[in-house]
Amino acid sequence: MDSMGGPDGVDRFLASTNFLPAITKHTPRLLAELEGIAVGANARFADLLAHNLMDEYWWWSQDQRHREACSSVASVGPPALVGQTMDLDRFLDGSQCLISHHDDSATLAVLTSAGMVGLCGVSSMGFGLCVNALTMLTHSGSGLPVAFAFRGALAQPDAPRALDFLRSVPHASGQHYAIVGRGPHGQMTASIECSARGATTSAEANSNFGHANHPLASADIDSHASTGAEGSSALRQSALEAALPSVTNADGLMHLLSTEPLCEPRRDDRDWFTFGAIVAQIDDVVTINYALGPPDTDPWHTAVVA
Repeated sequence: MDSMGGPDGVDRFLASTNFLPAITKHTPRLLAELEGIAVGANARFADLLAHNLMDEYWWWSQDQRHREACSSVASVGPPALVGQTMDLDRFLDGSQCLISHHDDSATLAVLTSAGMVGLCGVSSMGFGLCVNALTMLTHSGSGLPVAFAFRGALAQPDAPRALDFLRSVPHASGQHYAIVGRGPHGQMTASIECSARGATTSAEANSNFGHANHPLASADIDSHASTGAEGSSALRQSALEAALPSVTNADGLMHLLSTEPLCEPRRDDRDWFTFGAIVAQIDDVVTINYALGPPDTDPWHTAVVA
């Protein structure tokens, strides 16, 4: 919320958009969760909602800088792996946490910023989900915001239905979703680029892939934006593709995500940094490795999700 100009800026943002109907329709349990966080934190619901709308605020604020942030990797294995660096504003440093959610059938382990419903994570139902901002794709002031699309997908019973969920909902912001998990015929991977006009497959099904912050398949570019296929995103995409053949285990993927250009260190001259990172291994047991800060300096931790 710090970047939104305080309560007045939050109120202007929310008054000129209309995300609550989509949230209520497609992820009602997350709306209740957010209301509970607001009560528990003695905070305005509007402020908590805005905190969960980072991707949406980026395009609403008409800041045309491409968000050169987040790199994801998926490998069908064995072992099946999915991981990413999550790159965000420096003012969020210190709010990193890994939260475990339990419901009737599953446990979710979610990397997030305190007060947010989630950024990336895994389900004990046998799949993981990572994301990359694609700010140049078309957006909608009434679609389902990224944080809610992510958690709504992660709440599905399995990886194929998580993919179906992301293909079926209306999206508020351009975003790439990487899914790795158990499918009907063994392990599966899926890569889709979502925009206000729908979802486009961006890597062959059940293949190994990497993704940075420009579209590899979608042509649904906003009329005021370029493709963004340059700069940091292009550099990281090349690094991801070059490293894919050597990503054969979780340790190797953690090492890859801990090095530049995929890891953005804390630097006084930059507003952005690697807020955190995850590497999930999907076997009979789901394991998540996570760093609560740039993994070039902050340690990796490991948890079994069951």
